[in-house]
Formats: sequence, C-alpha cells, structure tokens
Amino acid sequence: MGTRTALSNSRWITFAVLAVGVWLMATWFSVFGRIDWSALDDTIGTYGYSGLVGLVVMAVAIGLLVVLYAELAEGEPGPDTFPPE
Repeated sequence: MGTRTALSNSRWITFAVLAVGVWLMATWFSVFGRIDWSALDDTIGTYGYSGLVGLVVMAVAIGLLVVLYAELAEGEPGPDTFPPE
C-alpha cells in the first residue's frame, strides 16, 4: 500500500529514491569488501578508519532515504483540521 501511495504522490521522486538507495547499498557492500581489517591504523584510502567512516556516512544516507520514502508513502501529508471535530 505504501509503494502505491508513494508512486501516486510523486512517481519520479519515488523512482529516484529507490535507485539511489540501491546504488548506495551496492557501494556500501563494495567498500565493506575492500576494507583491509589488518591495516586499521592506515588513514589513506579505503583502509582502516577512513573505510569505516565511509560506511557510516553511507548508512546515514540510506537512513535518510528511508525517511524520505516513508514521507512519500504517507497518505495524508497535511495537518489535522482546527478546531477538531
């Protein structure tokens, strides 16, 4: 039901959010696979802490996309009427 509502509210933004989410997940797994866990003290490239920080940043971006998608799927985006009935 949520996807149908999101598509009816804004089709292009829904497709863009889903595409960016899939791309971020693929990139997240790619970076996770490239981290050299034995070189945690190296600060250049995808080694050690810089790779972990990149994973955290991408996880936050995915979280923000989930929130945006949830807002698109909301059926009634407007506030309640005042005074209440």
